[in-house]
Amino acid sequence: MSCKVTAVNGDLATAEGREKAIGWWRRNGFTKLWLESYRHGERVPTERLVEERDAFRAAGFEVCGMITPTMLNDPAPGAKEAQMVVCWSDPKARERMREECARAAKVFDTVILDDFLFSVCGDPFGQCARCAADKERRGIADWSEYRRALMYEVCEKDILPAAKAANGTAHFIIKYPCWYRNYAERGYDPVRQAKLFGECWVGTETRDKNPEPIQACWIMAWMDELTGGRCGGGWYDALDCTPEKFVEQAYYTILGGARESFVHCYDYLLSDNPGRTPFGEKARGPGACRAAFERASGELRRLADVVAGAERGPFSMGGNGVSTHVFFKDRKCYVARLNTKDVPVAGLPPHGFELREYRAD
Repeated sequence: MSCKVTAVNGDLATAEGREKAIGWWRRNGFTKLWLESYRHGERVPTERLVEERDAFRAAGFEVCGMITPTMLNDPAPGAKEAQMVVCWSDPKARERMREECARAAKVFDTVILDDFLFSVCGDPFGQCARCAADKERRGIADWSEYRRALMYEVCEKDILPAAKAANGTAHFIIKYPCWYRNYAERGYDPVRQAKLFGECWVGTETRDKNPEPIQACWIMAWMDELTGGRCGGGWYDALDCTPEKFVEQAYYTILGGARESFVHCYDYLLSDNPGRTPFGEKARGPGACRAAFERASGELRRLADVVAGAERGPFSMGGNGVSTHVFFKDRKCYVARLNTKDVPVAGLPPHGFELREYRAD
């Protein structure tokens, strides 16, 4: 589970708050935490990161870092704050990013970058004079190609060198969003970037409005194949979700073969202050989502244990809204079924899940 700057600076900054969180994590099978050091212009003091890192390690958790690269430019004239999505041709923004990467690397050996390493400068999103001049200087005609070149350069020349200079063993992970159709246009280049970083993760936050809920499953296998086996985990959240859809994402992340299943975040499920979201998304029912996860946590853990090290067989979504997934392990065949509908289907209750075990022969 991740903990945004809001929680790291708030609930988790006290011994009482940490004990409450630790109890919930233990009851629900969590083993690894990601503490965010920067997001939307807010920073966690380094001393606090170290204090919480050490406290959670002492409690038996693996602890890593997280950075959300947003609002790194100066505010535009007359604006109260910087724009959310960074203009990466800005030397000041890149310097701030280097500073945040170095700071996180001094505290954590492993750091994940939330999915804001993209650009919307230039056509068709709106002209940016600085990016237009940089694009012309590079001799690149296409805006999509320019954004990919720029973002790869930020990764190669800013993020990773700054991290390695601060901590020679630092391992940074790039996380890709769920909206895979727009990767190339926004500057993402998973094949090259994942090779550069050595590891990537992918978003499985399909939420309520995605017409294809099983995307949270197949996008894991797709990204792993695309990046040569470098996709290490799937990331989902409780934003704009019913409790049922939130838990559905949890099942599909594991069914997709994620080596790590990552819940974003403490703030949305357990804190009175969920923190700021970039585009107005809401954790509409945090208490209900938390309760739904608690009810499913034991079954999710069992499923994760079965899937770990298993050979993945065929999977499909039926026209009735029930998906079927086959796994082979230890001379056994496991068949999982998940109902994505609000009504009973094929012997499963609304949003019901079942996992059956058979002899492989």
